[in-house]
Amino acid sequence: MRVSVRLALIVLLAALGACAPATVEEAAATVRVVPGGWIEGRWVHLGEDVFALPAPPLDADASASGLDVVYPYVWQRYGGGGEPLLRVELPARARWIHARPLPVVGVEGGLYTEAGGLRGYPAVDAALTEDGLYWTDGEALWRERERLLDGAFERVLVVAGRVLALERDRGVYWPGEREIELPPDWFAADAATDLYLLTPAGAIWLDAEGYELGTYPGSFEQLAVDTASGIWLLDDAGNVRHLTLEMEETW
Repeated sequence: MRVSVRLALIVLLAALGACAPATVEEAAATVRVVPGGWIEGRWVHLGEDVFALPAPPLDADASASGLDVVYPYVWQRYGGGGEPLLRVELPARARWIHARPLPVVGVEGGLYTEAGGLRGYPAVDAALTEDGLYWTDGEALWRERERLLDGAFERVLVVAGRVLALERDRGVYWPGEREIELPPDWFAADAATDLYLLTPAGAIWLDAEGYELGTYPGSFEQLAVDTASGIWLLDDAGNVRHLTLEMEETW
C-alpha cells in the first residue's frame, strides 16, 4: 500500500513539474498586438469584437480584409465577429505572416501567397504589393527573381505607397533609391503613411522622408500600426498601449 501511494505521489509530482514550465512559458508569451487590437492566448480583441481562435497562433496580422493568423501548417482569416473567411493548408511550416499591403506568409524554405503558391525564395522578410512580391534575403532587395538593390536589409515595408527596405542604419526606397537615416538600434518596424520604429528607448515616428516627428518613451516588445486604428504597443510587462498616429495616448 505504501509503495502504491509513493508511486502515485511521484507520478503526480512529475506531472505537475512537466506542466509548470509550459504554463509559465505560455503565460509569458500570451499577448500579441495587431492593427486594431491584440490577441491574448487564443482570444482576439479587435474593437468591439471578442472571439476565440482554435489555439494561440504562431503569428498574426490584420488588414481591411480581416484578421490573418498562421499555425504551423495552416493559414486562416477571420472577419467581423470571428467569421471564418479563409483556410489554406500550407506546404511548409509557417514562420510569420504580413497581411499588408497584400497577404504573404513566410514559410520554411520560401514564401507563400494565395495566388502564386509556394516560391522558394530564401527570404527573411517580404511585402506583397499589386506591383509584385518584394523580399530580402539579408543581402539584397528583390522583386520576384529580379535583384534590385544590394544591402543587408532586414525588413521590407510599404510607406506612403513606396517600397522601403530597412537596413540597420538606413532605409532605401524603391524605385528611386532614395535613402533615409535610421537609428541603428531599431528592432521592430511598421508603417502607415509614415514609418514607426521601436528602439530600446521607445517608439519613434518618422515621416516618409525620414524626418523625426515624435517619440514615445518606454520599454516595448511589439509594434503594430495602421491608418485606421493608430499605433498598438506591447510593453515589457505585457500591457497593451494604444496611441494615435501622432503618438497621443488614447488610454
